[in-house]
Amino acid sequence: MNRVHDVHSKNNILLKILSGFYLVSLGGHLLTGGGFADLSMPLSIALGSVIVLLVLCRRYPVVAMLLMICSPYLFLLSLMAIRLNPLNFILLGFAILVSLIYLDIRLVILSGLLYLITATYWSRVLFRAEMVAGSDRSDLVYAVIFDLYVMTFSWVLINLVKGRWSKSEHGLTSLNHILENIDITTWVYDLGSSRLSLSPGITRLTGLPADTFTDFRSLLELVDPADIPLVQHSQKEMIIGRREVLLECRLRRIKGDICWVQVRGTPQLNERGHLVHLEGVLIDITESKEREERMEYLAYHDDLTGLPNRAYFHMRLKQYSSDGTNNKALMFIDLDNFKDVNDTYGHHVGDRLLQEIAKRLFQQIRESDLICRLGGTNF
Repeated sequence: MNRVHDVHSKNNILLKILSGFYLVSLGGHLLTGGGFADLSMPLSIALGSVIVLLVLCRRYPVVAMLLMICSPYLFLLSLMAIRLNPLNFILLGFAILVSLIYLDIRLVILSGLLYLITATYWSRVLFRAEMVAGSDRSDLVYAVIFDLYVMTFSWVLINLVKGRWSKSEHGLTSLNHILENIDITTWVYDLGSSRLSLSPGITRLTGLPADTFTDFRSLLELVDPADIPLVQHSQKEMIIGRREVLLECRLRRIKGDICWVQVRGTPQLNERGHLVHLEGVLIDITESKEREERMEYLAYHDDLTGLPNRAYFHMRLKQYSSDGTNNKALMFIDLDNFKDVNDTYGHHVGDRLLQEIAKRLFQQIRESDLICRLGGTNF
């Protein structure tokens, strides 16, 4: 399918090139005294119509390709049958080069053979008509040399380009393999069709196949409701503000659990400065987010009892002091003779005693209250 698509694309390009080729040929013919009545219009129109229909309808791409390679020679032969024009010799040399667009040496050889046939025919016409001073059969040698030179050049060029492509494709394959094995998903949102395209990494992230997400709303359905305003605001930033965005949000997996993702998005403009699509990556940061939350928890909580620690107490005390209310009470609790417990029964029993005391204290407070372990036996 990739090969067929490639031929279709190149057929479209070559059709445009040949249109210019025929316009130049026709213009040269008219400027040198020729007229439309001299041309074989029915044959030219019929052949041109067939080629245009095949290319535009994307049918039989190989047939369209072969017809476009042969058509310049047929056109030049028809012109030569009417009048010998030096411009046609220049265009004949150009005709052999049009096949290079397909980067296929077999097509270059075909075009080279057609060039030799056309050049041989012209050489005989010139020799019989004696229209060019000093022309003889040896002039054909120059056409053969030129033909061999162009085919050799084409062969070298094709191998060089394909070699570079092979290295690029190998690098792209390696990159795709890396992307498929890490928790990164690439995405492209086309603004013209409102279509969202995601790489296979989304399957490992959410458990759903990539073709499930056909538009932005289908992905937005998995976003945690609390994060939807943030995601929508970032989308507006890219579309209206045309700015890159970086945000973190939560997605709901197919199993029901939640994962954290970092979203990077970049607006892409065309050569006229018009916004055409958005693209970026989704990176699974669940593990790092959990580590971050764990570190934050450890920074503000006592590792033994699980209660908030001295740092958290001072932070909340400042908040309570600045909230404008006076209904506050502070109770300081210390355990007497706790050292005797450690010395008699061991520190592991002392630790269990602290845990049990923290549990009972926590059960006695209201939701609006706060209990902290400041350190040692101080609560």
